[in-house]
Amino acid sequence: MLWHKLIGFAILSLVLTQLELVQSDVPASGCRNNFSLAAGKCLLVTNSYYNWYEADRHCRSLGAGLLSIQNQTQLQQIEQWIAVKAPWVLDFWTSGNSLGQTGAYYWQSTGELARYLPWSPSQPQTKNGDCLVLESNKYSTAGYSDFRLSNKNCTHFGPHICEQQQQKYNTRICLKPGSYENAQVLA
Repeated sequence: MLWHKLIGFAILSLVLTQLELVQSDVPASGCRNNFSLAAGKCLLVTNSYYNWYEADRHCRSLGAGLLSIQNQTQLQQIEQWIAVKAPWVLDFWTSGNSLGQTGAYYWQSTGELARYLPWSPSQPQTKNGDCLVLESNKYSTAGYSDFRLSNKNCTHFGPHICEQQQQKYNTRICLKPGSYENAQVLA
C-alpha cells in the first residue's frame, strides 16, 4: 500500500516540476497596446483626424470600439483622464449615433440604447448630424473641460477615443514545453 502512495507522490512531483509561470501579453493594469486604465475601461485617445466611420474602423482594428459613456461618475473619470492625456483637444468622436433611427441614440461599440446622454447646452440638434461627439464646454489655461455630448455630421473630421474591455487575468500556469511527451514516456 505504501508503494502506491510513493508512485502517486512521484507522479505528482514530476507534474509540479514541469509547471512554469507564463506572463501573458496583458500588463498589470489589464490594458493592452498603449491603452490606459480610466473609468473602469482601457482608453486610448487618437489625435489623428478621421470621420466617424473611419474612427470606428480604426478602433476596431485595435481590438476596441469607440467610447461609450454609461453614467455621470464614468464621465467625470473620463474627463480627468482627458485632462492628463489630451488637455488641448476640444472634442472626440464617441460610438454614439442615431443612424437608422432618428431621435434614438445607441452606443455602436456595445449595441445598447444610450440611456445616459449628458447633452451640451442647446443639444441635441438633429439637423447637425447623427453621430455624437464628446465636446468641451469650458476652456481655461489648463485646457478644455466640462465635456458633454453634441451631435455632428458623421462625415466631419475629428479625433476620437477608443475603449477596450479591461482584461481580468494577466498570468497563467502552463506545463513546460515537452512535458506532456515526457510524462507519456515515463508512464
